[in-house]
Amino acid sequence: MNEKDKISSTNKIIVELLAKHQWIHNFQVTKFFIEKPWNHIPEEWKNVLTRLTTEELNSLPFGYSKEDWPESLKKFITTASEMALPRKISEENKSCCLDPQIKRGMNPKKQHEVSHMSALINDISVRTGCDVVIDVGSGLGYLGHVLTSVYGLKVIGLESKQSHTTGADKRLFSDTDDKIINVTFEMEDTPENRLEFKSLMKSCFQKFRKSECGKDMDCDGPKVSLSDSNLINHSATNILTQQKNTESEQCDACLAESNQTPIQTDSDRKNDEQGDGPNTTLTGNDVTKSDVYRCLLIGLHCCGDLTPAMLKVYSEADFVRGLCCVSCCYHRMVSQEGTYPHFPMSKELDTVMSKNHLTPSAPFLRLGAQETRARWKTKSEESHQSHVKAVAYRSLLELYAHQENVEFRKDSMRTKLKALYAEYHVYFQYVEVITVSIIHKILIMLYIP
Repeated sequence: MNEKDKISSTNKIIVELLAKHQWIHNFQVTKFFIEKPWNHIPEEWKNVLTRLTTEELNSLPFGYSKEDWPESLKKFITTASEMALPRKISEENKSCCLDPQIKRGMNPKKQHEVSHMSALINDISVRTGCDVVIDVGSGLGYLGHVLTSVYGLKVIGLESKQSHTTGADKRLFSDTDDKIINVTFEMEDTPENRLEFKSLMKSCFQKFRKSECGKDMDCDGPKVSLSDSNLINHSATNILTQQKNTESEQCDACLAESNQTPIQTDSDRKNDEQGDGPNTTLTGNDVTKSDVYRCLLIGLHCCGDLTPAMLKVYSEADFVRGLCCVSCCYHRMVSQEGTYPHFPMSKELDTVMSKNHLTPSAPFLRLGAQETRARWKTKSEESHQSHVKAVAYRSLLELYAHQENVEFRKDSMRTKLKALYAEYHVYFQYVEVITVSIIHKILIMLYIP
C-alpha cells in the first residue's frame, strides 16, 4: 500500500468512527442539560465508565481497557487511540533566548510561543533556503521582531487591523527597521485578494532591494509608504502602475538581475491545473528574479478560514517555498447554508464524509482544537472535578436561559478563577454580580436614574 492509499484508508476509518459516535461530539457543551447527550450512552458503557479510577480514566485515550469490558467500548477505545496522530516533542530546535528589550509588552504565554516558534521558523528557513518571512496575522509584530533581531531574517508582517500595524512599527529598532515591513492587509480566499497579495509582495520586495542597494535612488520606482491607507482600500496595484522602470534610475545590482530569466514553476508541488476563472497563479513572466525573494509563509494562531487561504497562496505562489502555521478556532470558519466551503478541502474526504452522513458543524470542528491526550493523562482528581463543575454550572445557567427564553451572547473571553467553581452558589453569586453590573451600565447609557 502506497502512502496515498494509507492516507485514504486512515481517513475512511476516522470518518466512520466519528459518524457512528456523533452523539459524543456533535453538541454544544454548554447545552449539556438541554440536549442531554447522556441518553445516548449505551447502558453497558455507563456501568464501566462510572466506576473508573482517576488513573484508569486518564489512560483511556492511550488504549487502556479490560478484558471484561463490552466489546463495543473496547473497539471504540482501540480504534480512537490507534487513529490518533503521533505527537512527539522535537528535541532538535531549542527555544531562543529573548532580550529584555525584545520581551517588552509580551506576557509569559506570548514569550513562550515566540521563543519556540521563532526557532522553528529559522530552522525551516534554513532548510528551504528562504530569506524573507511573510507573517500573516502579525499583530503587534512580536514574532517578526525576534526573527529579525535574533536571526537576521527579513520580515513582511500582514495584519488586518491598522492599530496593530501602527503598534508594530513603534516596536522597531533603528538597526532592524530596514528588515521589517508592516502592512495592513487581510488575507482572504478570493482571486482578487490573491492578486492584491501578489502586487503587495512585489512592492515589499522592491523596498528590500532598495535598502540592499544602500542608495537613496529609486531602484524600481518611487518611494511608497506601505502602511498608507491606500493599501487598506485595496489599491495596492496602483503603486505598481506608478513605478518607473527606466534603467537610468536603477542601480547596477538591480540592472544585473533584471536581465535574468523569470523564475520557473516549482513542478514538484505546482502540478495541479487551475479551473475556470481568473488566473491568479503567482508565476510566469510577471515575476522575475529581480522582484522576488524566496519566502516562508507563517502564521501563529491562524484562526478560522485564514489557514485555507494561506494554503491556497502556498500552492499557487512560486516564491513561497515553505509554510509554517499554527491553526486554531476551526469552528469560526464561515458557514454558508449549513456547509463550510473550506472544510473539507479534500474532494476525496468530502465524498467519504457524505457517504457516511457526517456533516461538519461548529462542535464537530472544535474537535480539531482540543487539548492533546498527553495533557489529559496528567490530570488529577481535583482538576477533573474542577472541569466537571465548570461545565455543569455553565450548563445550568444555559438551561435557565433556555427555559426563560433568554439568549446569552459572549462578547469576550474571560478568565475564571478556580475558586468560582468550588460551590455552585459561589458561581451563581458571581454571575449575579456580573449581571447587575451590566444592567447598571445599560441604565447609565440610557440615562435612566
